[in-house]
Amino acid sequence: MDVAVTTRTTPLRRDAEARRERVIRAAVELYATDGFNVPLERIADRAGVSRPTLYRNFADREALTAAVVQVHLDELAAQVSRWADRDDAFLLTLSLIAVKAVRSGGMEKIIPLHRQDSTSSARFTHGIRQMLAEPLARAKAAGLVREDFTIADIQRAILMVAGGGLASYGDDVQGSIDAALAMLLRGVSPR
Repeated sequence: MDVAVTTRTTPLRRDAEARRERVIRAAVELYATDGFNVPLERIADRAGVSRPTLYRNFADREALTAAVVQVHLDELAAQVSRWADRDDAFLLTLSLIAVKAVRSGGMEKIIPLHRQDSTSSARFTHGIRQMLAEPLARAKAAGLVREDFTIADIQRAILMVAGGGLASYGDDVQGSIDAALAMLLRGVSPR
């Protein structure tokens, strides 16, 4: 009996890992379309797993949300690393995050997540700050960003630029984001 269990452990581990990844992918998709409060049953159905399987992998919604946040941070980190040699990587990343927020309907989804005082929201903010610290320093050294702009200002800048992207009403999101970013960089006071 022990031999049978031992020989089945490896395939079951791979199956368990595959189910976990399906749950995460389903959550990423449904969070993007339906928001962070999508019923967990829908996520389990989309992933093709039972609800107990979902809970075996993620004790609660917060644990699942943390996994979804990590997926987004990993995607952003991969893009930031592709821009590692560019002085404008910080500005490109602000634009990228804003475009993603607008195209996914993320602006209306960010507020409920933030109001929940979620550790996932804090994890995302912390991840973004860590990821953009070096690009921000390069942008400052290149004269692209003011010296008094701090890492703590990043979240506010992302929300401002993403909010500017809403002016496109879906027609030219990138153009609207670019215009909002240019306005942010210029400021509104006369010089």
